[in-house]
Amino acid sequence: MTEELSPPAVFATLDDEYARDILVATNTDRLSAKELSEECDMSRPTVSRRVNTLVEQGLLEEYTHVDPAGRHYREYEARLERIEVLLRDEGFDIHIDVRPDPADRITSIFENMRGD
Repeated sequence: MTEELSPPAVFATLDDEYARDILVATNTDRLSAKELSEECDMSRPTVSRRVNTLVEQGLLEEYTHVDPAGRHYREYEARLERIEVLLRDEGFDIHIDVRPDPADRITSIFENMRGD
C-alpha cells in the first residue's frame, strides 16, 4: 500500500470486535472467509464486510487461489504489525506499521541482491 494509513479510520475499524478477531485469526495463518466464519464465530456476510474494510485500509492482504478442481477462493492474511501512539507536547504522534506488500517485498529482495 503506497498511501499513508489514516489513524482515525484505522482506530474506528479496530473499535469493531469482529475486525479485531479477523486480524488476530489471520496473524499467523492465511484463512478463507469460510474458515474465518468458523474460527471467529461470525456469519459469512459479517466476515465479508469486515474483510472488505480491512483490505481497503491495507490492514489485511487478499490472496486468490485455484484449487485442483479449478474453483477459485480467497484467503486473507493480516498486514498490521504495530500501532504506536506517543503523546507529545504538540499532540499525538501516531505510527502504524504494516508488513510490506508482497510485490514490494519481492522488489526489495531483488534490490538487496543487486546492492541497490
